Amino acid sequence: MREVLAGHFGPVPLEDLVVTRGDFPHWMRPDLQRSIEKLVAGLAKHRFAGLHPREREQELRFADLAEAGSKSVAIGPAVYQDIDIGEAEAVRCVTRGLWLAEREGVPFALLVDVEDGYRHVRVRVEIAARADAQSRHVTARIIAELRAGAAAAQCWRGKVLVLDPAQEDFEISAAGLRVERAAPVRREDIVMAQRTFSLIERNTIGFVSKAERLLQLGLSQKKGVLLYGPPGTGKTLVVRWLVGALEGYTKLIVSAGHYGLLAESLEMARALQPALVVLEDIDLVGAHRDGPWAAAGGALNLLLNEMDGLSPEARVLFVLTTNRPEVLEPALAARPGRVDQAIEIALPGAAERLLLVKRYAGSLGVEEELAARIAKQTGRASPAFIKELMRRAAQAMLERGGGSVLQWRDVEGALADMLGAGGKLGAAMLGADHRVGFAAAMSS
Repeated sequence: MREVLAGHFGPVPLEDLVVTRGDFPHWMRPDLQRSIEKLVAGLAKHRFAGLHPREREQELRFADLAEAGSKSVAIGPAVYQDIDIGEAEAVRCVTRGLWLAEREGVPFALLVDVEDGYRHVRVRVEIAARADAQSRHVTARIIAELRAGAAAAQCWRGKVLVLDPAQEDFEISAAGLRVERAAPVRREDIVMAQRTFSLIERNTIGFVSKAERLLQLGLSQKKGVLLYGPPGTGKTLVVRWLVGALEGYTKLIVSAGHYGLLAESLEMARALQPALVVLEDIDLVGAHRDGPWAAAGGALNLLLNEMDGLSPEARVLFVLTTNRPEVLEPALAARPGRVDQAIEIALPGAAERLLLVKRYAGSLGVEEELAARIAKQTGRASPAFIKELMRRAAQAMLERGGGSVLQWRDVEGALADMLGAGGKLGAAMLGADHRVGFAAAMSS
């Protein structure tokens, strides 16, 4: 290796070279790889070699390659990792490699090393060149081009992203950033009071559509919206609709099990803006500091500081969801500039319940009178409860050999299973208010 490098940089001694180093977060790997490929493709001559440290945990440095008599690094087939970016083809990214090339008469070497550290992965780039002014100028331009290409993050923009946590205590996958391919949700798939949905739409899609004009008026483009309500009322469904409806925005989803990577997720949101950041079950980290559900660690402070630290020009929309708004830290939920609008996703009213009964009946034959009776009798029940009720009623219909026509006795049998044995706890788990509707009737 030393002989190869000496021939490339000669007659300048390898000891007189200058090395410029830069680190990149692991999620920039696909765009950095493409930037390097674009760089060398524009050069008349370049060589590439895969590198293999003799010791597994050894960090790879250009100085190791140039060291006289060193046998710590071997040349061999390059090792690549295919990173899925949610498209037809993955991006093949080198793990350790060296390019030797020349630009504008300046010979240089470009070294890439991907290293698994403690709960993080970083990509290190080193560029070695001569110490003269022309070489420094060319090297600075190369670094600037690579940084710009990596930071542009074209591989990830406009997609729905989830940053997965470490699978083991001391590592995180280099491909930890995952593109979510959830089925799209249409506006008509959401059944809730029109007033509630209009408020959601006005504070999300409507706000985004006027963001640039608001900035021209000297007003902030960042916003926080809190969706709260009982389990099963459709908060996640609203989020999925919003993810599909926000065109041109990169969406980052942070849910339970992912809050350990909150800092990196928010860093990505700043880099990939305009961005939507969805914080599901925010009470897991945003509970009152002095309350019994307060989360350990600095996740809450991190979130508060990040939401405050964004400049007015930052195009970041935060959408937070919770089933327990009463436990939230007031500094998060009651301060404009962090959460600007709280919207209750309540249990459906009578009209919405009728629509839900018909929708979740699928292709079953449900007469209008029966649908209306079910909607009326269910009382304060969530959409999730009604969905499960119709499925169990269909099962009861099939068990009695009733073809595909639902009867009231099928619904009664389903309710006996769902609420009769479970009582108040069963009702709560299935998304029904035990004080009214069927649960009350069953307990009486």
